[in-house]
Order: sequence, then structure tokens, then C-alpha cells
Amino acid sequence: MKIKALVLLLQLLLVFPASALAQARNQTKETIAPLIPMKDFFRNPTKVAYQLSPNGQYLAFMQPWETRLNVFIEKIGTGQATRVTSAKERDIAGYAWKGDNRIVYIQDTGGDENYRLYAVGVDGSNPKDLTPFEKVRAQIIDQLERNENEILVGLNKREPRVFDVYRINVNTGEMQMVAENPGNYTGWATDWDGKLRIASTTDGVNSTLMFRNTEADKFAPLVSCL
Repeated sequence: MKIKALVLLLQLLLVFPASALAQARNQTKETIAPLIPMKDFFRNPTKVAYQLSPNGQYLAFMQPWETRLNVFIEKIGTGQATRVTSAKERDIAGYAWKGDNRIVYIQDTGGDENYRLYAVGVDGSNPKDLTPFEKVRAQIIDQLERNENEILVGLNKREPRVFDVYRINVNTGEMQMVAENPGNYTGWATDWDGKLRIASTTDGVNSTLMFRNTEADKFAPLVSCL
């Protein structure tokens, strides 16, 4: 009887620890998070950057086409989207509504970061390269939301180190310089009518706010501070 009891005790000691260990292993497997594929961190989103047109009739967004992010336009209530850009080599870097019927967007070539400004209609019509210059970067200064036809853009085509300001017609591509940067202007601002009236400048230590009454006048110092 003593031998049988001893054998039974040994069996219990062997069975229960093994069972407990197996249970612990199962619980560990359940609590470990699944591996996330590397491509999930770097692939383009399915749809992104939704923007409603000013009149509320259209919805713009970006989604991949030919593996690159392009701009699509959908008339509200139709459920059907029209692709209005055809980028294949580089993603569209950003876009914005220009009035109710036109989109402006920026894109560089081969990663050179010399972004050009383009415009296209909501149905893909009348595409325009608004800044067709080599080795020149475009910067949007002011979208001029109250002006459906024009936009203020900074371009370094005169001098690579500084950006002059141009008024560009987004339908025709017509361009006019409205401010020449003397070399130390770092910012610009418009009035309610979209006229460029204010500039900021610095000498590396002091900052100065410049002002002019009209776009035909020269900028003059208004206030300076350290």
C-alpha cells in the first residue's frame, strides 16, 4: 500500500506541473501581439487628405493610382470619383481648392524638391504647369481664397537663394512679379483684397515689419524688435 501511494504521489507531481506549464505557455501565446508587416508602415494610405469644395458640391481626396498618390474629385451624392492628376513617378505632395471648379497641387521630379505648381479642373480639363522652370522651387505664399483666379507664389528663379513673389492666374498661367526680395525678406502678408502689403525681414538679430500702401509702392520699415 505504501508503494502504491508513493507511485500515485509521484504521478501527481509529474502531471500537474506539466499541465500548469502548458497552460502558461498557451496564455503567453495569446497575450503576445501579432507581428505587423513592415509594408504597413510605408505603404500609401487607401484614401487621404479629404477637402470639401467651397460650394460644398465636390469632395477631393488623394488615393493611389499606379502606386502613386493622385488627386480624385467626387461630386457629392454620386459615389463616383474622377482622377484629375496622372502622377506615376512621384506622389502629389499636396493640393488645395482654388475656387469651386479648380484644383492646384505641387509635385517635384525625382525627389529634387524643386516643387512645381500645377492647376487642373474638377473634371480633369485645362491642366496647367503654372511654374514651368527648371531648378526652381515654388512656395505658396497666399491661396487668395477670395480670388478664384489668382494665387500668390514665391519663386527663386531670379536668384536661387531668395524667393520673389508672383501673382499667377491659375487658368491661363499668366504671371506678374509683385515683390522682389532684396535678399533678407523672410515672410509676406496680404490685405483683405489679396494685395501684398506686408513683409518681414531680419539681419540675423533684429526683425523688422515692412509695410506699403499699394503694390506699386516700395516697402518701408514699420516696426523693429530684437
